[in-house]
Amino acid sequence: MPRGAAAATCPPGGGTLTLTLATAEMAQPSNAVLSGALVEPSCEDALGTLAATYELPLECNPASPASCAGQSAGLRPGRWVHRIQVTDGEAAGRQQARRSLVMDASVGAQAILWPAYRSVQTVRALADALDCDDCLRAALRDADLAAKPTLIQFDPALVGAVTLVTALPPLAAGEITLDGFDADGVGRTRTIDAAGLSNAALRLTSSDNQVLGLRIANSGGDSDTLLIDGAEANGNLIDGVAVAGRAMQACQVGEAIGCVLDGVCVVPGPGLPRGACGDDGIAVRDFAGVVTPNVVRNADVRGAHDKGIKASDNGVVRVERSLVTGNTDGGIQATLSGEVTAVENEVRGNRGTQTASGIAANGARAGSLAAAHLDTRGNLVVGNALRGFSVRSLSIATLRDDFACGNGAIGRTDGFGLAVFDAADRAAHVDASGLAIVHNVSGGAVVGNTSDGTFGSAIALGRNAFAFNGAADALVPVNFRNETTHALDAIGNHWEHCGPAIPCDLARVRARDVSRAALTSSVAVAPALATPNREAPRITAIEPPFAAAGELVRIYGTGFDAIDGAGADCGSVEAANTCRPVHGNCVFIDRQPASVVAVTPTMLVIRAPFTCVEPVTVAARTRLSRGFGRATFCTSAPAAGAS
Repeated sequence: MPRGAAAATCPPGGGTLTLTLATAEMAQPSNAVLSGALVEPSCEDALGTLAATYELPLECNPASPASCAGQSAGLRPGRWVHRIQVTDGEAAGRQQARRSLVMDASVGAQAILWPAYRSVQTVRALADALDCDDCLRAALRDADLAAKPTLIQFDPALVGAVTLVTALPPLAAGEITLDGFDADGVGRTRTIDAAGLSNAALRLTSSDNQVLGLRIANSGGDSDTLLIDGAEANGNLIDGVAVAGRAMQACQVGEAIGCVLDGVCVVPGPGLPRGACGDDGIAVRDFAGVVTPNVVRNADVRGAHDKGIKASDNGVVRVERSLVTGNTDGGIQATLSGEVTAVENEVRGNRGTQTASGIAANGARAGSLAAAHLDTRGNLVVGNALRGFSVRSLSIATLRDDFACGNGAIGRTDGFGLAVFDAADRAAHVDASGLAIVHNVSGGAVVGNTSDGTFGSAIALGRNAFAFNGAADALVPVNFRNETTHALDAIGNHWEHCGPAIPCDLARVRARDVSRAALTSSVAVAPALATPNREAPRITAIEPPFAAAGELVRIYGTGFDAIDGAGADCGSVEAANTCRPVHGNCVFIDRQPASVVAVTPTMLVIRAPFTCVEPVTVAARTRLSRGFGRATFCTSAPAAGAS
């Protein structure tokens, strides 16, 4: 049995961790204990020689950085919880915990780096009041005045919800870390509950803050749940949080969308000043992030009455590896001159109006010619009720390696995988490559009005796939629609009707995949990439470079088959990509087949079949390719590909 498998034998050496308490922000010596414990092993320790715990006392002097670091070796691979306890010094009383994978030393360097703090505030009571002691409100007030950087932590025994009586003080002084992870490194066991009040549950107005492992919920009125606000709010990190809207269940009265509160459908309007259901889940606005982008990472954002995550009024945010689902009016949006970079997110099952979709860019702020900007890579945009991607008005989007499947709703005519069009007499522009636009209800990609797009050129092939969109009996082709009056380039793409021969049957592509509004609305499709590619795929990167069993892993490269691997619908992609027998795209990791859940011509998304232990080989091929593309997985360094 391969060593990577769950019941395999561990390598004899075990893992080695370098453990460090950072000194850059430390003004005084500090005594600390760094410790860890195995939570879930990923291999069998047949000889019983590998450690399941470690403990490293440090007498840390910032004048001697070597005193603030050490190593622990011979650790059994698996998921570990790591802890720090500071016994004296400026951060006395500090107690934090995090989880990570520990692998065999053969993967390369593995390290746990604990940041330093100059002050610590501890929340010891969940109850909230204007004059409370030992509560979150008091900790936020005290943190503003304390030496920076400062940590706000919860007492290890304290779990549950802080239900607000009024708005909390904002994080206004900068360099404050609000840590919601519990003593076992588990997140989302502590909640800030805005109790339906018309204010954000948490607001950041300064720079270099971190909000970690909290659940943040239930803002009402016209308020965003988590708000990053103003030109001073730069370089903030929101990591591992769950954000839940005012009501998890949307409802509708006529054309108006409301939310279910206490079993009743409530629709915001004149009778409910400033609304009732809340607004965005996470909002970044008013030039926040212009100096250094704010980052949302590993978040779960759902139930917002408006967008899940929005950058507006020149706000800037980067969203990474997050789940954005079940929001009433769209998933992720850059609007009013906002800027969004969206990388490797799952954006699923969001509702939408004309201005929203799974991921959208929606124009300039009033009186401005500063475009909204959207940059993407590796997102799964699936089953949203309007469009997968929407780029409209004065917006510029660069889309890379994204999978858009099953977007739109029966009975609507605007449910496209990607739509680019004008609004308010302003055009939009998109540059798209490596996308799979498949199984969307009304059609694949559409460019309309005076907007423009590049879907591949003779210099840079598009490597997009357009297939199985719209109704099978549609009177006109809907995989790619040019509804402008000017020409578009879509060169070097995969097409549903390419045919089995090499080269493609371009006449069939033009007749059955592409429609155009006028004689001037030509679409350049040659050369088209042959879907049944005979060459072995090439793997250029694997993200993340290691994973636990069941986690999503993206394999980037070229030569993947997004037509044969598209399945009959979004739910059958896994069944359409198998290794025994080979159908669609086959991926082996250390000779074990991996489930493929999404395919573009430049990306495979798989579920890791086991938890990483030591370096193994990833091999990928298509049904008709002659040979495999190979790369290394389970490594602490980025994977370098080879043909």
